[in-house]
Amino acid sequence: MTDEKATRCASCALFDRLGYCGFVFDTRVEAKQGERCRRALLEGAKRSEAFPDVKTRLTIAFAEPLDLQGVMRSMAKEIAKFDVLALEPESERAFASACANKHADVVSVRAGQRLKYKFGARQIKAAFGNKISFEVCYADALRDSTSRMWFFNNAGALARATRGGREYFLISSGANRAMEVRSMHDVVNLATLFGMTERAARDAMTTNVSVMLNLSKRRRDADFTASEVTKMHVDG
Repeated sequence: MTDEKATRCASCALFDRLGYCGFVFDTRVEAKQGERCRRALLEGAKRSEAFPDVKTRLTIAFAEPLDLQGVMRSMAKEIAKFDVLALEPESERAFASACANKHADVVSVRAGQRLKYKFGARQIKAAFGNKISFEVCYADALRDSTSRMWFFNNAGALARATRGGREYFLISSGANRAMEVRSMHDVVNLATLFGMTERAARDAMTTNVSVMLNLSKRRRDADFTASEVTKMHVDG
């Protein structure tokens, strides 16, 4: 096996032992990095094609909506190869843009740091209208005391802004190393500390994830159909 195949097999075994039925591999890029972003996205798209049995996700971090638009316009074919598109806003304008995006599946909140935006009611409503899920990654609470402080502050604020995280709310690992992955029981206990009920926390790792993946597939299918219709009109 290649190193990457071995890593994926090891990850499957680990998640199975912890009680999870699947996982998603993430490719994260910075929209403002231009050519470097393009190379990383191309590499991630190739991995996505090479492992069709594993769900893949693209996370695009951006501070300026114009940077995001440039990436999504120039790399549309490569982005379509991922199962999930997540946006990671880094400013007030970026958060509003992410919540209003018709192609995004997830707004990922880097909860382990001071955020440069607030969870405004108008933006939250826009995201819910577009069936976009909000995500926090619990690994942010495990790395150091400063990250942990910000994680509980931000995750709690997001839970309150989204009706206790009862819908369109995801809790992911965000793990860079195997030792950062925790069992579902441990994550549920963690989530109750920032204001979620046990039921909502469990749904954020099970039911809500399935809903998001189904919506993502329908969104990709609709985008593909629309692009084919447009191409027919242009060719015609």
